Amino acid sequence: MRSTADTSQTFALYLPPGYTTERRWPVLFVLDPRGRALLGLKRFQEGAARLGWVVLSSYNTLSDGPPEPNVAAVNAMLAWAQAHPSLDPTRLYLAGFSGTARAALGFAVALRGHVAGVIAVGGALGFAMGGPETAFAADSTFAYFGSAGTQDFNYEEVFAMADRFRTTRVPFRVVAFDGPHGWPPPDVCGDALDWLELRAMLGGRRAMDSGWVRARLAGELARAAELERLGRWADAVRLDEAIGRDYARWPEAREATDRAPALRRSPVLAKYEAEVRRLAERDLHQGIELPKIFAWARSQREPPALEALAGRLRIAELQRTAERGDSLEAASARRLLARVFVNLAFYEPRAYLANGSASRALRMLEAAVTIGPIQGEACGLLRDALAAATAEQRAHFSGQCGPASGEAGQTFRNASNTGADHQLRYRVSSPSAWSAVRAG
Repeated sequence: MRSTADTSQTFALYLPPGYTTERRWPVLFVLDPRGRALLGLKRFQEGAARLGWVVLSSYNTLSDGPPEPNVAAVNAMLAWAQAHPSLDPTRLYLAGFSGTARAALGFAVALRGHVAGVIAVGGALGFAMGGPETAFAADSTFAYFGSAGTQDFNYEEVFAMADRFRTTRVPFRVVAFDGPHGWPPPDVCGDALDWLELRAMLGGRRAMDSGWVRARLAGELARAAELERLGRWADAVRLDEAIGRDYARWPEAREATDRAPALRRSPVLAKYEAEVRRLAERDLHQGIELPKIFAWARSQREPPALEALAGRLRIAELQRTAERGDSLEAASARRLLARVFVNLAFYEPRAYLANGSASRALRMLEAAVTIGPIQGEACGLLRDALAAATAEQRAHFSGQCGPASGEAGQTFRNASNTGADHQLRYRVSSPSAWSAVRAG
């Protein structure tokens, strides 16, 4: 679809089976950080078909840059929605990944009263007064669904934001899935839509369907019991507590509300959660230290020696820890390595090339190769850096940028919430039902 309000804007459109203009439908705007409209749309299509949601997914949204492309994209989709009275202006939802997860949260604050919920994957905002946690404090009509892959370098920040929503009594769910920094699989995206449908009922945005709620509650209770049986106590407690929050008015939920405190009294779970907190602190510390290390590298008269750079980044140490099977510490080390890698393979080379420092960009890419292969968007940077390289340097990178598995370009974006996307601010310029968003 091409926007009639702004012909530079295009988006993919999904209408659920049985769509008619005789009723109103919830609508989801999908903001992919590289404008891969169909990729994002297809993640939600199955759930949208089952629940009856309209989905618009932009080809123009971006992360790692100024806010204007996302503002223009959201404005175009808002204009399309406003022109279609069959879409419910009280049930607008936003979904974003990485940098566009942060943008979606910013838009939700700007459009407060119109955005019913946000699905924020692989990215979150740091705390700020006026941010989502305070803007929606104790607001039962808004809902936050956070998700991150177990190997995602932004995993900890997603769970930290969920904890802040807990503190300010904002309805939330947070779900981990197996995998790296990326959109969740369709089943998790479908679960997100199911949960937002539930919250719409609880928040008075749609009519209550008690049969549907009881069926969902039974499924969630069975899932929590299975997690406990498998010894996944932390996941079981998280789900039991979520059931207690979301189904408090249903007597059947008492099973979960009774089970969660009993599990929390377990010494094994207490030890597990203490380790989780320790590793979260380590993650935060790395996020603070990495900019200092890269600032040191930039301050050197010549590109730092590979061994010195790798040593400061603790690459070998993290690699040894990451090889320790399925332990919490190994999983954390893999996420820390992923953060180091995305900086070495993308952010630092991009900055050096913009300043004409190809040799320094190559040094960063050399360090990245000690962690994993160069692929996706980093390949363009490698090609640019190699344009003035020696034969020896070219040989060093032979075999890089071969066919990559998975989604192209998925590895390289928003390694922490300290980047430009974190600082975006939006303001609403129109009080109409489908308000337009403008960059502040």
